[in-house]
Amino acid sequence: MEEEISLAELFAILKKRKIMILSVGLVMLILAAGFTFFIATPQYSSTAQLLVNRKTESTEGIQLTDINTNVQMINTYKDIIKGPVILKPVIDKLEMDLTTAQLSEKIEILTQDNSQVFSLKVTDESPFEAAKIANEVTTTFQNEIGNIMNVENVTIISEATPSNNQISPNNPLNLVIGLLVGLMLGVGAAFLLEFMDKSVRDERFITEEIGWTNLGSVSEMTRDELTTKVSSPQQNIKRRAQSRV
Repeated sequence: MEEEISLAELFAILKKRKIMILSVGLVMLILAAGFTFFIATPQYSSTAQLLVNRKTESTEGIQLTDINTNVQMINTYKDIIKGPVILKPVIDKLEMDLTTAQLSEKIEILTQDNSQVFSLKVTDESPFEAAKIANEVTTTFQNEIGNIMNVENVTIISEATPSNNQISPNNPLNLVIGLLVGLMLGVGAAFLLEFMDKSVRDERFITEEIGWTNLGSVSEMTRDELTTKVSSPQQNIKRRAQSRV
């Protein structure tokens, strides 16, 4: 019984403070919308694909060991691509006002298990700039890898193209998160205000919590009762006399 009463009280608090809860949720939704549409900078990505495939002159063709070696080489290539030896020439070629560390943060290398193909993904505020950077990095890497490791086993199989589909911010997700956070804050504030309220709200608190005897209660007058005029006996007699005339 106590659990049912406790649960009922919780729902009663939510019902009592529903206006405040909805108001806080609406405020957070507006703030999330303002950040998403007016403050956050849209980001776009562009991806190029490369193939690691060592050339062989063997009559037996490419062996399984060669494929495994190429796959293992990708991990080394990931570090080389995001290093100054590749990014510095790219910055100079594109005349970018960035450091190699800042450009490295824009680049992501995507790989798959046991695959000789890996992708180079560039994220930027401009879809065209992202594609240009991705293509320049892959071209520079393909040209320089032979001088760095004395191998020529990298082929560009897919160039990056501009895409107008922004990857961030996620507008619907941001709005939903803003609304949910606002409702959670509103619910938390409702319970906090209710538990901090030390006023006596019902007679059960007097009899059960304090242990006092309830001697009576005073009902709260409704709005209609407050606005209704109370007639005196003299006024009632006067009205009856006028009605008879």
